[in-house]
Order: sequence, then C-alpha cells, then structure tokens
Amino acid sequence: MAESDEQQQQQPSATLRNRRTTVEDAESDSDVATTTATSVSSTIKPSSSSSTSKKDTEEEDKKKKLTVTHIHKRIAQQQSTKKKSQVRNLVISLIVASIGVLLKSAFEKFIFTGREIAIEQTVGLQGNCFKTAYIPGPADIEISDHDQLAFVSSDDYSWKKESRFFHRPSSKTAKNGGIYTLALNHKNGTPKELKLKSFTSDDFHPAGMSLYHFQDEKTHARRTRLFVINHSHKGDLVEIFDYSSVANTLTLVKSVSSDLFVTPKDIVAVDQDRFYLTNHHAMGNKYGRVVEDVTGTAMGTVVYYNGEKSQKVLQSLNNPYGIAGSPDGKQIYVSSFMDRVVHVYNTTEDIAQGQLEHDVDIWVGNHVDNLSVDKHTGDIYVASHPSYSTYLRHKFGYEPQSPSHVVKIEKLAPENFIPQESSMGNYYFFPKPELPPLKWEVKDLFYSNGEDIS
Repeated sequence: MAESDEQQQQQPSATLRNRRTTVEDAESDSDVATTTATSVSSTIKPSSSSSTSKKDTEEEDKKKKLTVTHIHKRIAQQQSTKKKSQVRNLVISLIVASIGVLLKSAFEKFIFTGREIAIEQTVGLQGNCFKTAYIPGPADIEISDHDQLAFVSSDDYSWKKESRFFHRPSSKTAKNGGIYTLALNHKNGTPKELKLKSFTSDDFHPAGMSLYHFQDEKTHARRTRLFVINHSHKGDLVEIFDYSSVANTLTLVKSVSSDLFVTPKDIVAVDQDRFYLTNHHAMGNKYGRVVEDVTGTAMGTVVYYNGEKSQKVLQSLNNPYGIAGSPDGKQIYVSSFMDRVVHVYNTTEDIAQGQLEHDVDIWVGNHVDNLSVDKHTGDIYVASHPSYSTYLRHKFGYEPQSPSHVVKIEKLAPENFIPQESSMGNYYFFPKPELPPLKWEVKDLFYSNGEDIS
C-alpha cells in the first residue's frame, strides 16, 4: 500500500516533468505531439489563419502602395521645386538683362553726347546768319524760291503740360495756331499770318509742312499747294491748302485722316494729293513714348497716301523725324533721331503703292531732326541736337539753353565720290573687304551754343 501511494505521488510529478520536457522539446525540435496539436487546431479553425494571412498581405500591399505613393510625391515635389527654381532663375536673368539693356540704352541716348562741338571750335561755322522777326512757337519752315517766301507753322504750345499726349492737345484749346509768311528779300521783314478759307475745324495746331508747285491744267498758271500736319485734339490730320499770294490766304482743298497717323512729325508732298509722312513713335500717349525711348525700341513708321488711301511703307525705324524728297523725285530722305543718321531711299514707279527701296545711310553723328533740300543742287540741310541730355533738360525746364547744329550734306557727282578704306587687313585667305565709295559729304554749316537758338 505504501509503495502504491508513493507511485501515485511520483506519477504527477513525472507527468509534469514529461509535459515540461515535451514543451521544451517541441520548441526546439518540433515534437510530433505539438505538431499534431497544431494540425488539429488548424483543422478546427482553418478560416481564421487564412483570413489573417490575407489581412497581412493586404496590409503589406497597403504599406507598399503607401511607400510608392510617398516616393512619387517626393519625386513630384522635387521636380516641382526644380521647375520653380528654373523659372525663378529665368525671371531673375530676364530682369538683370532688361536692367542692362535699359542702362545701356540710357547711357547711349542720354549721356553719350554725339558730335557736340566745343565753343572754341565754332569760329567760322555761324556763316552769314542774323536774327529775324519773332514768330511764337515755330515748328517747321518751308522755303518757296519762286516767291522768295518762308512759310512758318506756329503754335504757342500752352496745352503741352495739361495734355496726355506730347504732340497734340487732348482737349479743345482756347487759342489756335497759325501759318505765317516771311519775305526773304527783306532783312527786317514783318511776318504775315495767312487767313484760312473754307476751313471749318475748331482746333488748328500746325506742325510739319511741305510745299508743292505745279501747273494748273486749265489755266496753265503756276500754283502753290501747302500740305500741313494738324495736331487737332480730335486726332491728327493732314490739311491740304492752295496758297494765294494776292489775297494772302490758304484755301482748304482736302482734309485727310487715317488710323495710321499716330504721331506724325513731318511730311513731304510728291504730287498734288500724294504725300509721305513720318510717325516718330508707335504709341500716341506720352507714357508709351517714354517706354519706347528708354527701351530703345524702334517702332517708327513712314506712311504713304496715294490720293485715296494710306498705307505703311517703312516700319521699325528709330524715331523718324524729318522727311524730304530729292528735286527729281527719285529719292526720299528720312532722318532717324536716335540713330543719328539720314536714311536714303529710292522711289519706285508704282505710285499706287509708293514703296521705298533702301539705298544708303548717311552718318551725321548728331540727333537729327528736320530736313530741307536745296531744289537746285539737291544738297540736304539737317537741323540737329548735338547733346540729347542737354536738350531733354532744356525741354523740361532744367537747363536755360541747349546747343543747336546745322549741317549740309552735299550730293557728290560720280567723279567726286570719296573712296573708303577698310580698317580690316587680309586674314588668311579672306581678302580685305571693299567698301563702297561715299556719295555724300557731311559739312558743318551752323552751330549755336543755345544763346540764339535753343
């Protein structure tokens, strides 16, 4: 009995010891009993393990998707940042380049003085010149050799400060301008204002003019026709008048308007009702003109009117101011204020189109303004500003006077053409370039430091 009790007492401990061993062996050696239990449990609940594995797989897929999405977002952010940086750098580069262009343009146009002549070098340049009668605000002068008269367009320009335009008033003015004649055969002649007939405009501000002489088909009498640019507050017009020396009048023949007349400066008549005119700027308001000048943008044009309609014949000119024609009508001359040159163009036979073909540019060196052509020799007289910076300061009231310069461009005969030598030598097998001979010669005619003409 005692032995059986001891055996019963020992069996539980052995069982516990065997169980403990079984667990340890199952963990280390994958015991069969444990494997069986696992298989049994798996057979009892198969769906839970499969669902767990599916959940794990889905979670892993989600993690992978989130990781891939995060990577794509980071790449997109990097690309976006890179693009923004490139755009920013491009904008900065454009701003720097624009500032450079503006500074260069300002230096060339407002600081560089061109051919300004020192006062001590002006001896003998004045010529046989004298002051004549006072005419308020003269804008242009046309000489009639036949009548020995000077036609002068005049305006007091009291509207300039209040106008949103530089070249014409933006509202009706209390006082109109006028056109005067001055006898050239009298040193102290008195100017006479011409009366306007058949002219109903309520605002007359004459500027550039051109004379045209022709023979009347009916009476065979010599007639003088005057083409006048009128800066009316309603818009720029070209008024065509017939001049009568007997009645001292200008009778209106025709008024020409066009959307192409933006900033007309000067005009040249080539027939009884045909003409060319210059637009020195493409923008009519003064702010647009300042932008054009500061940026150095060449947007000036030459417009041709064939008697019925107007059309542009020249574009992208740098402030075309004066315009004139040769005595034979085969060439048209246009002054470029900012380029300091006089452009020479050949006319074509197609008068309906009035196209101009470029011939040559004559370097003057000053800021050239109005032109006048000698009807006998074909020489060109050019009024110019030697110093643009002084001219601007004088124009806005910061300088008491501004120098003026007149040059004569002589048209040379073929036997008097001036040969040119190139400064470039022979380089390897490239020959020394040949320059065409000069057909024109520039000579100083008149200079004023501003005391008599500013």
